[in-house]
Order: sequence, then C-alpha cells, then structure tokens
Amino acid sequence: MKNETLSFKCELFFAKNWKYIFWGLILAIIVVAYEIAGIKSQMKSLENVIYENNSKVVLTTSDGRAIKVAKTPLKAEYFKKYAVSIMVNSFVVSRSQITQNFEKNNIREYKDILENSKSLGNIYLNYLDLKNKDSVGQFISYIQWLISAVAQDKLPEFINITNYNVNSFEFNENTFKLDLSINVIAQSYILAKGEYKTEKGQIRIKATGDFDLSRSSDENPYGMYILTFNIEPVIKGKMR
Repeated sequence: MKNETLSFKCELFFAKNWKYIFWGLILAIIVVAYEIAGIKSQMKSLENVIYENNSKVVLTTSDGRAIKVAKTPLKAEYFKKYAVSIMVNSFVVSRSQITQNFEKNNIREYKDILENSKSLGNIYLNYLDLKNKDSVGQFISYIQWLISAVAQDKLPEFINITNYNVNSFEFNENTFKLDLSINVIAQSYILAKGEYKTEKGQIRIKATGDFDLSRSSDENPYGMYILTFNIEPVIKGKMR
C-alpha cells in the first residue's frame, strides 16, 4: 500500500512538473555540451602549442636576437651541398693566401700554413678526427706539398674559382664519398720574365667522410668528419 502511494505521488509530481524537469534536462545538456566544447578548444590550443614547440627551434643570431625557425628533415641533398661547399671553399689555396698576402713568406712548418690559412686551420681543428691516422696523415701530406710548392715556386700567387662539377656523390647511412673537379683561373708570377701569366686549370678532389650530429658545433653544424682525402692541385706552368 505504501509502495502504491509512493508511486502515485511520483507520478503526480512528474505530471505536475514535467515542464520544469524537461527544461532542466535541456539546460543540463546545454551546459555539458558547452563544457565539452570548452575542453575541445583547450585541447586544440594545447595541440597547437605542442606542434609549435616541436616543429620549430629557437636560434640566436650573430647580433644576439632570438628567432624561431621551422624544423625541416635532413635530406641527403643537404649533406651533399654541405660536404661539397667545405671541400671547395677550404682546400683551394694560393700563395698569397698562405703567406698572408706575401707578408709571411717564411713557410717552414705545418703551423705556419694552419695559422696563415683560416680555411685549412678550420679543417684541422673541426673536420678531422685527430685519432684517425689516415685522414690526419693525408691532410698533413697536403700541407707538406704546400710548404714544398712555396719553396720551389710551384704554387700560383692567386687562384680564383670559376665553377666546379660534382663528378659523383654517394651517401649511405651518414657516410659519403665524393669526387669533384674545380675549375680555376690562376695568376702566376714568372720570375724569369718578371711578369704575371694567366692560366686556366682544374683541381680534383676525392674524399670520403661521415656525419654525426652528436659532434655538431658552431664551426661544424653537421658534425662532418673527413676520413680519407686526396687532392690534385694546380702547378705553375702546367696549366693551359
């Protein structure tokens, strides 16, 4: 009897207040939907922040400004351009360069070359594994040739690069092998004639190496090491 009375009262309550209950439920649904929309908006904002942080990196410019730049995946083409640039711009040197514009002609030791030529000094300090006897030995052999060429008047006074050609470039699992030809115009002073002679020549460079970003530095951002190296330099009087 009591259950019937309670059931009757509930039915009576809902019958009298169904409108309030209905609109209450509608209001509750709206509030829940609003809260869900707010959560979705916050999640989207968080996703954007995470994407911004993961897709970009902050760099400091030479004048001290901090800039944010987009990250891009490293491709073999980037490594190729970097390796070729280092070879072309570092190993082609003239007499004027390694004697500091003819002011330091007394070239006798390795340090004389490395101190006078910033490009070769940079190679020795940042692009060679000094524990690798092969790469260091081949580099020192080139330095020895430069010392001898200066002493025997075989090295052109001025060498200008006109263009270069990459004969081959192989890249596999962060190791590379390249072969390039560098076309140059040299100004050679002919002592017997007391005048300069313009000659065209070609410098051939073959090298192998590897990249390791854990070795990255300001001077060597790709962590490149030269493992083997051979150069065929230009010589006075033996160019066309």
